Amino acid sequence: MSGRASPNLTEGSIRALAVMHRFSFLTIPQFARISGVSYKHGADVLLSLERQGAVGFIGYTSIPAHGKTPKVYFLRRRGFSYLSQAIDLSGDEVRAFSETHKELAWTPAMYHRIGIVDCFLSLERAVSIRPQLQLLKTFLEYRRVRGTKDRETTDYVAATRTSDNRIVPDGAFVLENREKDRRGLFFVEMDMGTERVTAPASRDQRATIRGKFEQYGKYLTSGKFVQTYSNYGEFGYFMPLFITIKPERIDNIRVAVADLPENLHSYCNLTTLTQAEEDFLGPVWKSRDMRDSVLHTLVSDP
Repeated sequence: MSGRASPNLTEGSIRALAVMHRFSFLTIPQFARISGVSYKHGADVLLSLERQGAVGFIGYTSIPAHGKTPKVYFLRRRGFSYLSQAIDLSGDEVRAFSETHKELAWTPAMYHRIGIVDCFLSLERAVSIRPQLQLLKTFLEYRRVRGTKDRETTDYVAATRTSDNRIVPDGAFVLENREKDRRGLFFVEMDMGTERVTAPASRDQRATIRGKFEQYGKYLTSGKFVQTYSNYGEFGYFMPLFITIKPERIDNIRVAVADLPENLHSYCNLTTLTQAEEDFLGPVWKSRDMRDSVLHTLVSDP
C-alpha cells in the first residue's frame, strides 16, 4: 500500500475500510475479522473513525424483547479520502463515490444483508488461500446498477420481462481457475430461516424456498443467463448456492424439493453459514438430492 491514510490507521484497518467501500457497509465483527483484531479493538477503531467523521453508522436501536440491533458502519467522504490516499482507486471510482447513508436505513432486512456480506467475506477468505483462483466479479442484490433503479442481480428466466419471469438472486459471483483457464458462475441465496419452505397452492409460490428452486430451474434450462453474463465468460451452466442457519433446515428443504427435476439436483447445493465460514469452497456442500450423502466441494484443489 502506498502511504498511510491516517496516523491511527493500520494496514488491517485500511483493508477493512476498502471492504466496507466495496460492500457498502460492515458490522463491528466483520470489520474486526478483516482487520485481524479483536472485537473490542475493532469497535475502538470504528469509534475513533466515527469521531473523526470518517464513518457513520445506522442501527443500535432498541427492539422490545430483542435488545439492540447491531451497529452497521458505512464510509463518509472523509473516510473515503483516507482510503484513496492509502490505495490506488480509479478516477471513475473517486468521482462516483457517494455516501451510502443516503440510501441505507435500518430495517429488518438488514439482518439478511449482513448475512449476505458474511457469505461473501467467507468466499473471499476461501479464495485467498487458493492461489490458483481469482474472484473476477461479484454482484449483490442490495446494490443498484449505476444510473438505474435495477438491482445488480435482476434478470428474467425467459425473454418476456414480466414479474412472473423475474429472478433476483441475493448475490452472484464469477470465479476463475487460472491454472485450468476455466470460469464458473455461481448464485447465492442467504436463507435466514424466516421464509416458508413451501406454501399452499393458493399462495405465491415464488416467495418460498421451493419456488426459488423452481425459478432457478427455469433460468438454467432457458439459458437466459448465458447472454446476461457473457461479458465475464462463456458459461454453459451455473450453480445456485443456498446458505441457511441450521442443518435441520437443509433436511427440510431437501425433502420439500425432492420431486423437482432430478437432472438438476446436482447443480443445486446447500450448506449452513457456519460451515461456509469454515471453508466456503471446501467439502461443506450437500446437493439438492436427499439421497446423496456426499459432502461436495465447489472447486477441485490441486
